[in-house]
This record gives sequence, C-alpha cells and structure tokens, in this order.
Amino acid sequence: WYLIRNITYILGRIGNEESLPYIQKAFNHEDTRVRRETILALGLIGSTKAVGILVKALTDEDARIRAMAAINLGKIGKKAALGPLLEVVQSKDFQKKESAEMKAFFDAIGMVGGSKESVLVLQQLLERKSWFSRGKTDEIRIGATQALAMIGTPEATAILESGKHSKDESIRDACLQALRSKPTKE
Repeated sequence: WYLIRNITYILGRIGNEESLPYIQKAFNHEDTRVRRETILALGLIGSTKAVGILVKALTDEDARIRAMAAINLGKIGKKAALGPLLEVVQSKDFQKKESAEMKAFFDAIGMVGGSKESVLVLQQLLERKSWFSRGKTDEIRIGATQALAMIGTPEATAILESGKHSKDESIRDACLQALRSKPTKE
C-alpha cells in the first residue's frame, strides 16, 4: 500500500492531468491511506476529470475520505461539483453524519459559490423544522448559515438578515453567528 500511496503522492504533486488514469486506479485501492492520498492528488490536479472521480468519492465508506473529497471539490470550485454536494446535504442520511463531515460539505458548498439553487437549498435547510434530533438540526442550521455567509451574494445575505428576526431561537442564533463571521469586503 505504501508504494502505491507514495507514487500517488508524487503524481499529485506533479499535477499533470495525464496521470489521472493511474490515480484513478489508486482510488479503487482497498487501503484507506491510499484512497486518502488519491483524494489529495485529485484536488491538486483539479481538472474536470478529477471532479468526476471526487464526486464518486462522496460515497466512499470512510467518512474522512468523503469529507476530504467534499473540501477538494470546494477548492477546485467547479460548478459541476455543486449538484452532487447539494444532493448529499439534502439526503435523509445527512443528519446521521459526524459533525466534521457535515461541516466539510457545507464549507465546500460555500467555496463553490452562490448559484440560486445552492442558496435556495441552504435556505430550506436553515428553515427546516424538526421535532426530533434537535442537536443535529442545529448543526445543519449553523452549517447552512456559514455556507450562506461564505457565498456572500445579496440573496444569501438577505436570508441571513431575515433569519435574525425569526421566531425560532436556533435560527436567530445561527444567522447572527454567521453574520458576525461573514468576511467583510473592502
């Protein structure tokens, strides 16, 4: 495994798209350390073909690999990555994910940027009611507001400003926290 991981590391640092077939073979390796290095290499290459493989990694069995794939998709910033990221955060299983993985997906959406679709999905996640699993609902709300703050479009900011006046305390708190952390444009 370590030889394959080291070769994948080198190919990723070279950053040449011609190495993608070899990196893709490493992506199918049984050892998670090799697959993690594959995700890093794909993020460094950053081509459209790399995005396709990273999207496949969003369903890997290892939570760290899924989170790394999401972050690398965000860093690459291609709009093609946005659909699969939004699909994951809207799935029923998303609430079952660990906090770090949830944060990675929201950060990735924030990095890719603000299509109308992403802002709408984040607004729906922010306003979703839940009778059970209140803690996870709050985590999702915080993640959605942080992504809206990262997006920073007038529409995203308007949702956060509106949320400050919500009757729901957790929505108010999440929106206020996101507005405080929102990067200011100089």
